[in-house]
Amino acid sequence: MHGRDNELTALGAGAAAARRGETGCVVLTAPPGYGKTVLLDALLRAPACRDMTVLRAHCGEAAGGAGAYAGLRALFTPAGAPAPDRREPEPGTDSPAMILPGPGDAQQFALTTAYPVFRRLVGHVLRLTAKRPLLLVLDDAHHCDEHSLRWLEFLMRRAAGQPLLVVLARGSGTEPRAPRAWADLLAHPAVSVTHLGPLGTDAVVSLAEEVFGGPVHPLLAERVATVTGGNPRTAVGLLRELRRRGAAPDEAGARQAWDLGGGMAARAVRRVLDRESPAVRGVATAVALLGGTQPPERLAVLAEVDRAQADEAIAVLRHAGALTSDGTALVHEAVRSALREPLGTERTADMPARAALLLSDAGRPAEEVARHLMRMPGVLEPWMTAVLRDAAARAEQRGAFADAADCLRRVLEAEPDDIETRLGLALAVAPGDPLSSVPLFRAALAGTADTRERAGIAVQFAMACLTVPLPAASRAEIVGALETAWDALTTGPERAPHLRDQVAAVLLLMGRRGTGVAAREHRGTVTASYRLRTDRHQTEALAALRTALAGDSREAAVKGARRALETTSPQQPPWLRFAAAATLVLADETTEAHAALDTMLRSAGDEPTTWVRVLTGSLRSHLLHRDGALVDAAAEARATIAAVGRTNCEARLVTARAVLASVLVDRGEPQQAERLLDRIGRGEATGSALAYLVYLHTRARTRWATGHPRQALRLMRECGAVQETAGVLNPVLTSWWVDSCLILASIRPAEGRELAEQGAERARRWGTPRALGLAALAAGALTPGRAGLDLLAESAHQLSRSPAVSAYARAEYALGRALLVHGDEAGARERLRQAAGIAGGCGALALAESARSLLVSAGGRMGQAADAPTGGLLTTTELKVAGLAVSGASNRQIAQRLFVTVRTVESHLTNVYRKLGVRRREQLMDALRAVHGGSWPGRPVLEGA
Repeated sequence: MHGRDNELTALGAGAAAARRGETGCVVLTAPPGYGKTVLLDALLRAPACRDMTVLRAHCGEAAGGAGAYAGLRALFTPAGAPAPDRREPEPGTDSPAMILPGPGDAQQFALTTAYPVFRRLVGHVLRLTAKRPLLLVLDDAHHCDEHSLRWLEFLMRRAAGQPLLVVLARGSGTEPRAPRAWADLLAHPAVSVTHLGPLGTDAVVSLAEEVFGGPVHPLLAERVATVTGGNPRTAVGLLRELRRRGAAPDEAGARQAWDLGGGMAARAVRRVLDRESPAVRGVATAVALLGGTQPPERLAVLAEVDRAQADEAIAVLRHAGALTSDGTALVHEAVRSALREPLGTERTADMPARAALLLSDAGRPAEEVARHLMRMPGVLEPWMTAVLRDAAARAEQRGAFADAADCLRRVLEAEPDDIETRLGLALAVAPGDPLSSVPLFRAALAGTADTRERAGIAVQFAMACLTVPLPAASRAEIVGALETAWDALTTGPERAPHLRDQVAAVLLLMGRRGTGVAAREHRGTVTASYRLRTDRHQTEALAALRTALAGDSREAAVKGARRALETTSPQQPPWLRFAAAATLVLADETTEAHAALDTMLRSAGDEPTTWVRVLTGSLRSHLLHRDGALVDAAAEARATIAAVGRTNCEARLVTARAVLASVLVDRGEPQQAERLLDRIGRGEATGSALAYLVYLHTRARTRWATGHPRQALRLMRECGAVQETAGVLNPVLTSWWVDSCLILASIRPAEGRELAEQGAERARRWGTPRALGLAALAAGALTPGRAGLDLLAESAHQLSRSPAVSAYARAEYALGRALLVHGDEAGARERLRQAAGIAGGCGALALAESARSLLVSAGGRMGQAADAPTGGLLTTTELKVAGLAVSGASNRQIAQRLFVTVRTVESHLTNVYRKLGVRRREQLMDALRAVHGGSWPGRPVLEGA
């Protein structure tokens, strides 16, 4: 009775009306298993039926086949002992036993011969209603004979105004024994029809709680309601089977219910179809192919039956439990196979092609048509490949690259020489599995002769495989195609600025021939040309990255990166946001860079691919390290390495391992860093030029930290040579030139001045505080006297305005050491104390220890608070802010750092704020108001703290 309250109330209202002297007839219809009999039992127990004379019978198939009046004999002259709620009429000449003909009478209905029986039986009913209200209940009435149904119609006309209610329970989906008699009866005004629908989720929840004896997970009830089509009998059977198997009513039980219910439904469908006609089986196969029943006309055409046969088959499938409660879709994928089996392979071989043609003519979406073409064996016709291409394009637009790849593979089978299809397949495969896209890109590149078209393919090839360990031949093909195009685009008659910018950017990323293996041209058979397509956002992203790597104009690079990120289309490849994020990293737009990487991960779905994880994690760890968040950088690098798993593909992890090694150097563990770098090897032939630059710089820093400055200098110069050859002139990509100047300052200062001047010129062109501060640091280390001190002071000032916290600590340390050499011990102590606090706060323990040692030499000491940031109990964000607080930084500097922090990790900011003294808090609040006004984002957080 779960979920049947409304129907029971309606039947009870009909019984109450009968007790008031109204005549009515209710036809209760439902498929088998929907609980008609249970509902009738509940009606007879209801208060509305109290003190009524109740005559109830079951009109089964055997009774229906017993000739004329079989239903009335079952109702008025039941065999065996009377039921407790049935009152037997008194024997006599007017008793039904004397009125009704005996069993076995198979006469055709004729009103002239039936009228005397009808009139006498109506008189008997009227005598019963004169004593008390009468309720006649006939179950499974679809088996009822024509004589009995005609008499019920006769009774409705003759007994108007009598306290009488007739309830007929009829199964739907099956042909009644007397359809014309049913039509006449249902046309009577006093007859109403009540349909029992499928159980909803709420009703199944109550049902499941009764079966399991306790609360159940909503997902379990939802799955049971779906896979059973809301059939109460099937739902009870499934729930009892789950309990018998020991399943728990939780999410795991819901998964088990889905699998078990699908199997039960498939077996039930097979049993039903085994008894059905070929027409029903054909419609069943059509339903399996189309995935539903709407509209039925298509099913009829596909199954080659008429509309009436299609409707009949749909009703059979609904009652068999193959369709959902609304009757339009399959309840489970297991049912699809069950629907296709009975017709046989020979009959179903041509149905996918006919289904595709039918849907295409009906104007259905290309992706819906393509699903059937994918199942079709044999050669595709031209219109089919056109549909598949359209479906692939639509799938790409919604970011479903795997679906697009499936369609294009089918096209490529039919048209193996089509370069555009091969390239499209490579682009569709690359977001999920770039390694598998390599042979497709190579084939597309080998099959194209035009220089511009080859360059377009090479750009897509290189960007799609940024973290893939490319074979030397593949890398040579890419670089060769790009360099040939670069020469043509810069000197030829066709400039093509958009393509030129893309080629230039990719060459900067990949490195020129001098940085890798010699180019070996891969020549294949040129088959056909393809139409070179350019995307505005992709072009802008690569142009912005090229500007940033070349160090030309920070403003133009940031503007281009922001324009590229304006798109929200899921069809954009992941590398577009990576290119924009890398540009923002170089421009010190840290917050926007993190946001771009977050968007890149989100756009890749709930489970981003390993390639996307490595790409984002490598860049994020590098960004965190260069900004001084060393603990966070190490954690991100380790997570990136873990994302690759046990594939032992070190070429993907060059950047992540280099960042992790650099953190170890900063923490004073260079030997461990060297062991980590030894696992990478020299992978410049397969990795990108940028990853190789990061690796070389880290290797040089490691050699320097282990006491081998000359080896470190050689590696620094190699790093610079690679960068120069690649055309990467941005001074902040790696600080090899700054480190080289610091090394040369102690051994051969004159050699470093030209390098410092070159770096300063590039820094002025790029113009960020980080670049200007590093240039001043390099020049200050090489310049003696007061001029050198001024340069180091300028370096500290510029770096304090940038996100480069660890570089700022380094500048303070260099200034403090220089002041100590020049005899200004008081000034040295202030700067060294500042350096120790900031370095310890961001996790650069080696620099912090060096600053403390010099501070002691200058006659100073660090307070107790200065040791707190290095203890490891605080987060990196807290360490950076607390390090500034205890090192004597200005309130404005701390306020700026807090402002940056509150936009990313406000909870950490609250903890830091609570650690400060009351007076310090008030000063910081005043500084924040002065710097950012009254509406800065962190105000509610700090005031709440």
